[in-house]
Amino acid sequence: MTRQTARRSLGALILVVMAASAIYGGGFFGLRERFSPPSSRTTASPFGTAVDQDAAPAQAASRRSQPYWVPVSRFKGTGPLTTPVFAIDRRAIQWRVRWRCERAAFRIQPQRPSGEAYGHQLAGADPCPKAGVGQSVAGGQFKLDVGAEGAWQAVVEQQVDVPLAEPPTPAMTSGDSRVVASGRFYDIDEKGTGSVKIYRERDGSTSLRLGGFYVTPNVDLEIRFSELERPKSTRQVARAPFKDIVFLRATAGSMNYRIPPGALSDRVRSMVIWCEITSNAYAAAPLRG
Repeated sequence: MTRQTARRSLGALILVVMAASAIYGGGFFGLRERFSPPSSRTTASPFGTAVDQDAAPAQAASRRSQPYWVPVSRFKGTGPLTTPVFAIDRRAIQWRVRWRCERAAFRIQPQRPSGEAYGHQLAGADPCPKAGVGQSVAGGQFKLDVGAEGAWQAVVEQQVDVPLAEPPTPAMTSGDSRVVASGRFYDIDEKGTGSVKIYRERDGSTSLRLGGFYVTPNVDLEIRFSELERPKSTRQVARAPFKDIVFLRATAGSMNYRIPPGALSDRVRSMVIWCEITSNAYAAAPLRG
């Protein structure tokens, strides 16, 4: 086998692995549910230390989120650079580099800490100025060999499906904030569990916290405030006055969100997890003061 043929074969294999990872990570054909990874995948935070303290142990060990991206490292420069080593969790589904270059030729080649080139270039097909994304699937330690003749930026992110484990914000735990409403989720068209608390903070702003939360995974699920006290169907939710608040960053774990000014009125009676793609109310929680 010639060196050129070997490179072509390696490139084809990498493309096949990335395609399989995308299909698995996106949950197509129910593969993520049918072929679950070990339960330890869901007990660790993508940041390596935090654990979802609001979830029961059985929940933390068995429930996965719709895949989402978390930051790993950020680099920038004005010429050639070999970045410091960064770590990709070996349980991550995949990782990517989002890059931007301003002038002349530009390339990014992943390396192992030893300096050995790994896989294919993540940037370098087109001349700058340009922005793009390069993806890889292997875990472990890497650094980036960047070739550039002008200013550039690169953000490394990894895609995970562990529950998102955010602690309450300092504003939520200060003595100057108070819980003005709370509730627990119940099923409508899909599964939904966990709690929600609405906080009014010292400056008058409002935020919400989902605790020990889980909803059937799907992309682009959103939080919606409804004037219904306890909606029982998608039809009821769709016909009643509502206000869209924010998209869910993850479908499992404990997480915090800012509420847009004016969104929390005296008419709000419940929170709904809504899927605009399928026009379905997945789950809801009554909000009581």
